[in-house]
Amino acid sequence: MRWLREVFLNFRRSGFMSLISIGTIILAVTALGGYYLINESIIYTVKRVQQKVEVVVFLHDGLEKEKIDNIITEAQSSLSVQEIKFTSKEDAYNEFLKDPDLAEIMKTFDGNPLPDSINVKLKEYSKDNINKIVKFFDSKEGVEDIQYGGNEIETLINIINVVKMIAGAAGIIFIVSALLVVSNIIKLTVYARRQDIYIFRMIGASESFIRMPFITEGIVHGFIGGLTGWGLLYAVISILISQIRKETGIDLSEFYLFSPDFFNIKFMLASIGTGTLLGFTGALFAQGRLFK
Repeated sequence: MRWLREVFLNFRRSGFMSLISIGTIILAVTALGGYYLINESIIYTVKRVQQKVEVVVFLHDGLEKEKIDNIITEAQSSLSVQEIKFTSKEDAYNEFLKDPDLAEIMKTFDGNPLPDSINVKLKEYSKDNINKIVKFFDSKEGVEDIQYGGNEIETLINIINVVKMIAGAAGIIFIVSALLVVSNIIKLTVYARRQDIYIFRMIGASESFIRMPFITEGIVHGFIGGLTGWGLLYAVISILISQIRKETGIDLSEFYLFSPDFFNIKFMLASIGTGTLLGFTGALFAQGRLFK
């Protein structure tokens, strides 16, 4: 209990500086929480996009059905594909006619201009896997062209990686800033009470007895900052969802990362734990030289 009394006494003595310490931890926890949300959103989006990537193999007109079946059978046995399906030119044409705009375009052609095709869904999206599939079909007789959205996907992933790097760098900057601020504020507290520390040592008090109030102060700062940071992030996301719903009618809460369930007890405990760890680490850094 003495430690807590000392913490609140120090808080009263240096209230403004303590608020700066807690505020910096709040910013750090909020930035890290925001980075986590961005990272999870990116991973979710990339997976959804990759699941829709198909390799479409267009075939020459008049290619025998037996040769097409052989190509499909060989692809299923030798390639890492989730699904492979033959689409005849008639089926493709009928599918186009379901769209009014495409149907108008089809009317400008004499007959059916579409080729037979093989649609390949990937079991695992990777550049090597796509290159292997493209190389396989490119070597087969009767293949006219191969198309896939690989280049666009790679560009999207590169852009996303840059965003993740920027968000990660911002998180690191806030972490370092929080550690420095907490550390320096605890140092000022230690320095202001250097006479009391000297007296405690003269009467034989243990090092842990002297140090623990300052470590506890860092932990309390971190706990408050972590909890407030979680609450701030929750409030910002809730307001954002409400405004977007009001302006566009889109309900982002149906997206699992913005669902109220996502900000559950685990997320809150993770935020508090992060803030507490920052406060504890900053307090330890502060005591290095001053207690020698």
